[in-house]
Amino acid sequence: MPDETLEYDKTIEVACITEKGLGFGEGSISVNKRIESGELSADELRTGIDIIKNADGVFVSVDADADDDGCGDGRQAARVFRINKETGLTEEFNASRRRAKVFGGGLVVASSMWRAINGPAQHQETVYGDRAYIADKLEKLHISFGAHTDSHASGDNCGCGAIDKYPLITQNILTHRSSIEATLQVLYGDSYEENKEFIDKVFATYDVVVDDENYFSNAAGSKTMGLIEESGAVVKELADHHLEAYVVLNDIDGTTLDQRALDIKFSQAGIRSELQVFVVDIWRGRMYSDAMAQLAAEVIPETNFEEARATAYADFLIRTLAVSSTLTAGDQPVLARMQPTKSDFSLAA
Repeated sequence: MPDETLEYDKTIEVACITEKGLGFGEGSISVNKRIESGELSADELRTGIDIIKNADGVFVSVDADADDDGCGDGRQAARVFRINKETGLTEEFNASRRRAKVFGGGLVVASSMWRAINGPAQHQETVYGDRAYIADKLEKLHISFGAHTDSHASGDNCGCGAIDKYPLITQNILTHRSSIEATLQVLYGDSYEENKEFIDKVFATYDVVVDDENYFSNAAGSKTMGLIEESGAVVKELADHHLEAYVVLNDIDGTTLDQRALDIKFSQAGIRSELQVFVVDIWRGRMYSDAMAQLAAEVIPETNFEEARATAYADFLIRTLAVSSTLTAGDQPVLARMQPTKSDFSLAA
């Protein structure tokens, strides 16, 4: 499909902020294990970094008819579908659109923000209850979201780790707190201190929530996926296994990384191993922060919009890092695409 995108802008920098990964994580997705097994070479990994940083046509505008979002999972879609809310029939699509990406999709992200703004659960509030409430509010705000399953999910799982492992991810927010905070200092840069109180509020909320068995009583991924499908969202069924070798953070509004275009670039460069990429469009997280702060200002007395937005955004970054630490070993190179004034940082030891 031809690029209907902004022309490749060399003033927008793609920086490798660490070649060695975030340095914390307990998940099974590991670059180092692949290198040790001989399935992937360090040279191929470095070549991939150069391609992500410099290749034309890799970062693109989201498609005009894809105003929703999906997960940042790097696997290919075997099937793309949605359930028509009017007819109840399943509609199948022949191609996957280029859309914004956040771990777990927008509903999970926004619901997590909502809990962070509100603080620990009260009055028998639950994960599923938060998501059902926010799904209704997002529809009224005309904000569309999406998600993914995979071809081998079963039982309570839906196939998206950011959803299926939500309770464990919450625990890992606390388990890896010191590492997450160190990374946040880099991501926030000069604005870290002014956001410290909101960062601390998020951690304090999860310090209580993590032990609330009732809150997680209906957190099964299959249950949430049922809610997402019933909302009429576009859902991708992903195939094969996780082989993500990079994490890319993209902070340029209205754009994303075209993972399938990148596959072609890797192949053309002679890379023999499959190098999938996790993608998080930071700007989409900011949009949800604005939306949840707006909602809070409307329904919670005496809400300060700016403080609610800062809390929501802190939650987005914290949970994004916790998802990474849960799914990966923390050894994937991390790249960031942003305006030049924001790219002068490094996570390298």
